[in-house]
Amino acid sequence: MKSIRNINVEKLFPSVIYKRGLDYYLQDKVSDLLYDINYQVWTAIVHGSENYFVEINMKDFSKGTIDTYCDCPAFDAFGSCKHIAAVLIHIVNKDNEKFQVPKYSSYDYNMTRKFMNALHNIPQNNNDKETALPKQTMLKVEYSCKLAFNSQLEIELKVGEKRCFVVKNAGEFLQHVSQASEYPMTKKFSYNPDIHTFSDVDRQILETLSAIIKNERIYHTNPFFRGDQASKRSIIIPPLEAKALLEKLVAQSLTVETKDLTYPSVSINRDSLPFQFSLTASEQEDLQLEMEKVNDFIYLDAYELLFSEGIFYFLQSHQVPVIEQISHFRNEGFHLPIAKKQADEFVSTVIPSLKKIGEVAIDDKVAKDIIQVPLQAKLYLEVKAAWVVGRLEYHYGKEQIDPFSGREENEVIIIRDVEKEQQIMRLIEHADFHYNGKELYIDMENEEEMYDFIYYMLPKLKEYVELYLTSEIRNLIVEQEPMTSTSVKLENASNLLDIGFDIEGINDTEVNQILEAVIEKKRYYRLDNGALLSLESDTFSSVRRFLDGMDIEVNDLDEGKVKVPVYQGTQVDELLETSKRYDLSFRKLLHQLKSPEEQVYPLPDTLEASLRNYQQIGYQWFKSLSHYHLGGILADDMGLGKTLQSIAYIASELCEDPHLIVAPSSVVYNWKKEFEKFTPTLKVAVLTGSPQERRRKFSDSKNMDVWITSYATLRQDIALYEELSFQTLILDEAQYIKNYATKTSKAIRQIKAGRRFALSGTPIENSIDELWAIFQVILPGLMPNHQTFKQLSYEKIAMMTRPFILRRLKRDVLNELPDKIETVHTSELTKEQKDLYVGYHRQLQEEAAQSMNENGFQKNRMKILAGLTRLRQICCHPSLFLENYQGESGKLEQLMDTIKNALGNGKRMLIFSQFTSMHEILIKKLDHEGIGYFYLHGQTPSHERVEISERFNNGENNVFLISLKAGGTGLNLTGADTVILYDLWWNPAVEDQATGRAHRFGQKNVVQVIRLITEGTIEEKIYELQQKKRELIDQVIQPGETMISSLSEDDVRELLNI
Repeated sequence: MKSIRNINVEKLFPSVIYKRGLDYYLQDKVSDLLYDINYQVWTAIVHGSENYFVEINMKDFSKGTIDTYCDCPAFDAFGSCKHIAAVLIHIVNKDNEKFQVPKYSSYDYNMTRKFMNALHNIPQNNNDKETALPKQTMLKVEYSCKLAFNSQLEIELKVGEKRCFVVKNAGEFLQHVSQASEYPMTKKFSYNPDIHTFSDVDRQILETLSAIIKNERIYHTNPFFRGDQASKRSIIIPPLEAKALLEKLVAQSLTVETKDLTYPSVSINRDSLPFQFSLTASEQEDLQLEMEKVNDFIYLDAYELLFSEGIFYFLQSHQVPVIEQISHFRNEGFHLPIAKKQADEFVSTVIPSLKKIGEVAIDDKVAKDIIQVPLQAKLYLEVKAAWVVGRLEYHYGKEQIDPFSGREENEVIIIRDVEKEQQIMRLIEHADFHYNGKELYIDMENEEEMYDFIYYMLPKLKEYVELYLTSEIRNLIVEQEPMTSTSVKLENASNLLDIGFDIEGINDTEVNQILEAVIEKKRYYRLDNGALLSLESDTFSSVRRFLDGMDIEVNDLDEGKVKVPVYQGTQVDELLETSKRYDLSFRKLLHQLKSPEEQVYPLPDTLEASLRNYQQIGYQWFKSLSHYHLGGILADDMGLGKTLQSIAYIASELCEDPHLIVAPSSVVYNWKKEFEKFTPTLKVAVLTGSPQERRRKFSDSKNMDVWITSYATLRQDIALYEELSFQTLILDEAQYIKNYATKTSKAIRQIKAGRRFALSGTPIENSIDELWAIFQVILPGLMPNHQTFKQLSYEKIAMMTRPFILRRLKRDVLNELPDKIETVHTSELTKEQKDLYVGYHRQLQEEAAQSMNENGFQKNRMKILAGLTRLRQICCHPSLFLENYQGESGKLEQLMDTIKNALGNGKRMLIFSQFTSMHEILIKKLDHEGIGYFYLHGQTPSHERVEISERFNNGENNVFLISLKAGGTGLNLTGADTVILYDLWWNPAVEDQATGRAHRFGQKNVVQVIRLITEGTIEEKIYELQQKKRELIDQVIQPGETMISSLSEDDVRELLNI
């Protein structure tokens, strides 16, 4: 294996470089020598005029190759240098046995050394005002360039004080200038940034040149300045920089050298070019064109520059093609003979081009024979058998030209409109005309080609030629587009819209055929009189858009008319673009669908509630849609009273068939409570319980006004609904049917109902497909099939659904809302809960009655109150005191539904409970659902309370769990807009204090307070007791007292039904 010790370094370098490297080695200028075993790389620092980093890669040494690198300018220019030689000499002469491999690789040390060198070489700004700086001398800069034909634009520099010296390596010099470091130019003169400076203009030019070099190095693999000495002096200017840089250079005095001459100063011309032409008659009566000689004419094609006699001419784009041709005659005069038969073409094409770059002088004898008048082109067309035959003529004044046979020699020279003639010929070719030596002809194989020719080619040709058509061709053209109009009538008996189309001058049968052609996407229709009626006009394009938008098919047409369902009324109105004629019934329908707030349906007398203005509009919306047997989605924000608006509508629509409400099981009893509150006279049946119970309730509910059931129960009982029909079907939290394929959605679609409405604050949670699934239930037929629906634009979907979705956000009706909205949500005990509750309740009843009868209430008060707390815990979740309880909790299920619904509506909530164990259960649920939360309880340190409150108010997490007592004081949680009281406290003042955490000064949103109460339990009794005593609390309970101490024996007997 080869050893580096055996290298003959002297043979690797030119003698001069080797000797200088040896001097550096002997002067001990090599330091920081390291060897990286892993990468087989030597690195070192060589101290010269600056510190240079050297790297020697031995990886391929066994193959006879050594890769070297140095960051000095010499290596950059020549690929070798004295610093590399010094390091190699040092390695060969080093005692390798004494060389220790360091703990870190040479890469690590050299990164450190490189970093230090880089910082060391950066010029240090001395801000010490006491240090006196020498006065700076303004250096002169001279710029020059050598030009050759089609060469690159290269700039060379001279710099000095009184005398300017050639900059032999422009790249190195500009690098030192930009780094403000010293640079030796000759033995007697060096650039020193401490004592030398440049004028502002020169500095700008040098910075531009420096940037050019840097960019060039970026885009080339090899360094830019390699090669002979001359190339290092020059800086090649890229075309994009050339004109802007030339302006600065010329202003600073630029010297230009050509092959024969030197111009010590030059100028720039952007206007005229140095060309002179003359058109004269020869002795043989031909014409000739002459160009005067242009001295030293140099064309730089890449730069679009021309140099002549000390002037740079900046070319415009339209001049470049002409200059490229003229450049072949540079530095020589020339003349071109022109035959008489060439004269027309020459003066029509060549002379206009020459005028772009210079002056053209026309001899008087020639000028008198030239005429220049507008071209008048004529095209004569007729039909012969299966051909359209034509004759094309060009007229220039009295002169007529056949464009296909040319023009005979003539004393008159015509300046022809070449551009227009070329355009006409392009159209003739595009029309597929052929020339048979006598005339033009087109083989019209079918009617489609004839239509294209008449309606596409003739209008284009008409822009350039005068058309002369025979009557046979004119009869194929419908000159005046017929007027169209559309009438719409509402047929009340069928609840359908009758849409009729009228086309001026065409009977109903033919109108039907025209509409069929439009639906089939045909481009024209041949009328009975033989004319080809274009169906691509603006009028018929609007008819096509209407028929497409309404999904009308050929089979839907009947003598120019079509019938569509009434729910498409607003689509009809929005899509119709032609003249419209609406009957009174249809105009009324549109008004009711578009402006429900202007309707005047009276509220039912049985409604015991005052509706806010927006709720009145919601009621009118219900009634307007119902009037036309339609349905829709009430998508109001959470807390705006969707339930109350629905109840008002139901109370106004009582008839033989009942109304059916389907809701999540957690809110079924809440609906019942709302009916009892707002319409106590309505008979309401809740179809829940075991299958046997539900069948019994079915039998007992025949005469009920309203049926209420859950989605899960309806799915199980769907067979019982087969023979039933309902006045209205209302789907609460309609996102439960957002998946079209589920059993629940399929079951709902089987229900027979005259009208169908959905209630949902979030009809679209994840995908627009959810909206499609809901409308398949409430308005089947409104939407196309799912595949087609997915291709519809959002704008089209919005247009279709706009009348059938009513959505108001709280911010939209803020002026109508109180600061705080309080609602009660009622849930049902699960079967396991109910069994426990009934047993504990019966036991407490008996024990409390016996204790109060025998010993009185006061002696057994704490025991009785403990029993009441146990009943409340069963309502919350039996596992609060039963460790082995495996069942569910109806209230917890309702809470999770409420949380998801609130989050879907963009709400942020506080959830209060007095039971710490209840929070632990809820935390497991939230973790399982992936819902982020904060939790504050009595043991939370005060500083942490403040921190998590601020984080919540700043938008982090959307759920905040708080123990009722811990959240009673000292918190400001205005980041929430919803408060949920999971369990009731004896003292409503404590609840009010808790809800005040969100509802206080600084709250910008309406706060909704939701109390969760379990149906048929002690919680209902507590709530009733709270309402009775709310007005007395301030009088009866003194500060520091609680509601528990004020419970009387009568209160307890009422709570336990004793």
